[in-house]
Amino acid sequence: MFESLLELGMFALYIAGSGLLTVLGAVTEYQGIQNALSGDNTMALWFVWMGTVALIAGLMLARDKVLHRVTA
Repeated sequence: MFESLLELGMFALYIAGSGLLTVLGAVTEYQGIQNALSGDNTMALWFVWMGTVALIAGLMLARDKVLHRVTA
């Protein structure tokens, strides 16, 4: 019984982590676009790069841990 609860808890953490990383990446990308429009290109590139990294990490976590368990 405790193993199934632990597995359910880990699954919930994977869902929350992938969602948090994806939202954080999207917000960071938006901030990068806002910085580019205001003329601060150095910070814009930094925000866009970090947003892309967070988006990719969130999507990979969702693909590898969440969708793999749903389809298995």
